[in-house]
Amino acid sequence: MSPKKKATPSRTATPATPAGGTVLGGSISRLLSVAVLIVVIVAIGILFYRVMVGFFVPLFLAALLVVIFRPLHEWFKRQLGNRARLSALLTTATILLIVLIPAALILTIGAAQGTRLLSGVNSQNLTLALGRAREAFGLSIRSPQLHRQLEASINQLAVRTDAETTHAQIAQTRRLADQLQEVYADKPNTPDELFERFDALLVRLDEQVEAAITGDAAALTEPPPEQITVVAPPAGEPAATDATTAELDGLVPRGLTSWQQWQGYQQTLAKLEDTSNELRKQLLGGSMQAELAMLANPSDQTIHQGLTRGRMYLQAQLPSVASATTGFLFHIGFGLVVLIIAIYFFLLDGPAMTRTVMRLSPLDDAYEERLLEEFDRTSRAVVLATILSALAQGVLAALGYYVAGLDSVVLLFLATTFMALIPFLGAMAVWLPCVLWLGFVDERWFAALALGLWGALFVSTIDNVIKVFILHGRSQLHPLLALLSVLGGVQVFGPIGLLVGPMIVVFLQTLLEILQQELLKDSAAEPI
Repeated sequence: MSPKKKATPSRTATPATPAGGTVLGGSISRLLSVAVLIVVIVAIGILFYRVMVGFFVPLFLAALLVVIFRPLHEWFKRQLGNRARLSALLTTATILLIVLIPAALILTIGAAQGTRLLSGVNSQNLTLALGRAREAFGLSIRSPQLHRQLEASINQLAVRTDAETTHAQIAQTRRLADQLQEVYADKPNTPDELFERFDALLVRLDEQVEAAITGDAAALTEPPPEQITVVAPPAGEPAATDATTAELDGLVPRGLTSWQQWQGYQQTLAKLEDTSNELRKQLLGGSMQAELAMLANPSDQTIHQGLTRGRMYLQAQLPSVASATTGFLFHIGFGLVVLIIAIYFFLLDGPAMTRTVMRLSPLDDAYEERLLEEFDRTSRAVVLATILSALAQGVLAALGYYVAGLDSVVLLFLATTFMALIPFLGAMAVWLPCVLWLGFVDERWFAALALGLWGALFVSTIDNVIKVFILHGRSQLHPLLALLSVLGGVQVFGPIGLLVGPMIVVFLQTLLEILQQELLKDSAAEPI
C-alpha cells in the first residue's frame, strides 16, 4: 500500500473566520433568493387563479367526462393502432353527440315549457285550483273576506283619530259582525253569547270614545305620578245586573284622567280582539283549524300579488332561448366551446399533463398517485352512479307523467332529475306534488293513485339498484355528510356543486388518511 500523500495547504486558502462568513453570507443570499422566488410564485399563482377561475366549471366537467369515457377512448386507440389524435377526436365527437347536444336540447325545451307554463297561469285558474284543494281537505269557510274585513276593522280602531271617525269605524265593525252572524246563523251551535259580548264591547267602546279620543294628546303618552290612582265610581251607581255588564263596568272606572280614559279604551279594545279571536275559533272549528283555513282562503289580491312575484322570479331563473340576451347566449356558447376543447386535449395530452404536475408538485409520488386514483374512482363510481341513478329516476318519472296526462313533461323530467341528486329529498319531492295535484285539483283519482304507486315502487327505488350495481360494495359517504356536502356545494359553486361537494369531502378524507400514515411512520421510526 502506497503511503498517503500529505495534504499541502493551498496558496488561495483563506482563514477560517472569513470562510465561515462567506458561507453564511451565501446561505442568507440563497434564503433571500428562495423567499423572493416564493413571493413571486404566489403572486403569479393568484393572477393565474383569477384568469382561470372563470373556466372552472367547463374544465371540471371536462375532467369528469374524460375519466368516465376513458374506457371508450382506450378502445378507440386499440382499434385505430394507437393513433392518439384521431382517437381523441372520435371520443370527443361521441361525448358531444350522446351527452352535450341532448343535454342542451332538453334544457332548452324545459326552459321553454317552464316559460310557457308560467305565462299560462293566471289568478282565476289558481283560485279555482285552490278552491278544489280546499274542498278536498275540508278547509273551505264561509265568507273568508268577511273575516279579514272584520279583523282589519278592529285593528283600525287602535289608531287614534278624531271622535267622529272612530264612531264611524265602530259602526262599520258592528255591521261586519252582524253580517258574519247572519252568514253562520244556520250553523249548529252558533256562539250567540260571543256575538252578544262582542256587541256589548262595541257599545262600551262607543261610550269611551269622547273621553278617550278628545283628550289632550300630550297627556296620553305618560301619566303624571299623582294621577295614577283609580277613582271609585260615584255613590248611587246602579249595580250590575249580569256577569257580562259587571265585567265591562270593571274595565274602566269612571271619573278618570285623560290618560286613564285612553288606557281604558285600549283595555276594552283588547277585550274586543280576544272576543273576535274566540269567535273565529268557534266558527271555524278550533285554533289550528282556523289558522289553516285562513291560510287556505287567501284574498284575490293576495293570490294575484303572489302569482306576479313568483312569475317574475321563475321567469328570471328559466330564461328561454327566445328571451335570452346575447350576453347569456355568448356565455353559454363560449363555455361549451371551452368544454369541448378541454375534453379533446385532456384525452390527447392527459397523461403528459399529469406527469408534469406530479414532477412539479412537492408531494410524494405515491401520495399523488393515490389522489389521482381517488379522483378516478370517485368520478367513475360515485359521480357516475349518482348521475345515472338520477337520470333513471327522471326517465321513469317522465314516463309516469306522460301516461298520467300531465303537461310540461320535459320540465318535470328536469325537476325530478335535479331533485334526485339531493339526498333525503329525492325524486319524491316532484312526483308526490304531482300526485296531489292530480287527485285534489284535477280530481283524477285513478291517475293519481297509479302515479303514486309508480313513483313509490319504481321511481324512488331504482337508485338503490343502480348504485349497488356500479359501486360494487365500495364505501359511500354517510347520508348526513352526503346531504351537507351537496347543499354546501350548491351554495358555494352553484349547480355544479352537486358533484363538486361530495368529491371535496372524499379528497379531504383521503388527505387525512395520508397524514395519518405519515404520523404513524414517524411514530414507528422514533427509538423506544
